[in-house]
Amino acid sequence: MIEFRTIRRHERDAVLDLLAQWIGDREFFARYFRNDPSFRDDLCFVAVDNGHIVSTLQVFSKRVHVNGAVLEVGGVGNVFTTQRYRERGLASALLTRAIETMDEVGFDLSLLFAVRLLFYSRHGWQSHLRHLLFVDAADVDGSGPYAIAPFAASDLSAVMDIYEQYSAGFNGPTVRDLTYWRGQLQYAGNPNEDFLVARAGSRIVAYMRGTPLYDFYQIIEHGCLPGHEDALTQLFCRLHGTEGRTLPGTVTQLAIVPTVRQQLEDRGLSLRTIEDVFWMWQVISPARVARKLGISEADLAADDVFFRLFPPERSVYWAADRF
Repeated sequence: MIEFRTIRRHERDAVLDLLAQWIGDREFFARYFRNDPSFRDDLCFVAVDNGHIVSTLQVFSKRVHVNGAVLEVGGVGNVFTTQRYRERGLASALLTRAIETMDEVGFDLSLLFAVRLLFYSRHGWQSHLRHLLFVDAADVDGSGPYAIAPFAASDLSAVMDIYEQYSAGFNGPTVRDLTYWRGQLQYAGNPNEDFLVARAGSRIVAYMRGTPLYDFYQIIEHGCLPGHEDALTQLFCRLHGTEGRTLPGTVTQLAIVPTVRQQLEDRGLSLRTIEDVFWMWQVISPARVARKLGISEADLAADDVFFRLFPPERSVYWAADRF
């Protein structure tokens, strides 16, 4: 008999041991368990056979900006079943329980990142389009008028202010407080990240974060103050041409900043738009979402609802907030 439930605190190590079978890197998952301030044992779902955890998934609590409102989002991640228990419907059973629980505890939407689109679509998630840029590897001059330096702990307040101003123009960014920032800085890299800030005089006006992910270099987040978009160009060229130079190319969400895209092309870089469909959304509570956004539940049932909530040209979910 398979038992389906959430974990007790003392079972975290058993879940990590299971997840270590996935990519052979237990510490990758342990960083989240230790440092994500929103981690909850009652949102870590497991299937247990004779006292052994054989399948799991976690729901990560996120709050995101959408059309001026803040929506509670359950991020589904770490979906894994040990080899001999696959094809028995364990992951499906856990997903069903996770959806029910997300509704019960007050989540509005759910988000996951997956390649098994058909599998998750059967459980209610919908694939949605977002625009990324792929920049081919190349030598590029990273010089410019801004003073570039590695991020220091004393820079956090200025970076937080930039994040709030810059992200306010998009749908999808995560709401962050100081506790969230401090935790996220411990787990966002792979395992470490390259975090640079750009100064005009003594003032920090832009920042960019990058790390190797999935065999490419990825800009996991960026931001700037109004009028300093060219600082993003300089930061990108520095990271792409130095830290990212040994990888086949760089993936970034700079597709949403046409000015920077043009500046990168002017510097001789080869850019390609990626139409990414591997992020998937589900409305968990139509009533709550409709109330918060001031729309009808019928609007949420429309086929293009996620294009309205997360239009590709002005929506982001930073990879730094991945789960």
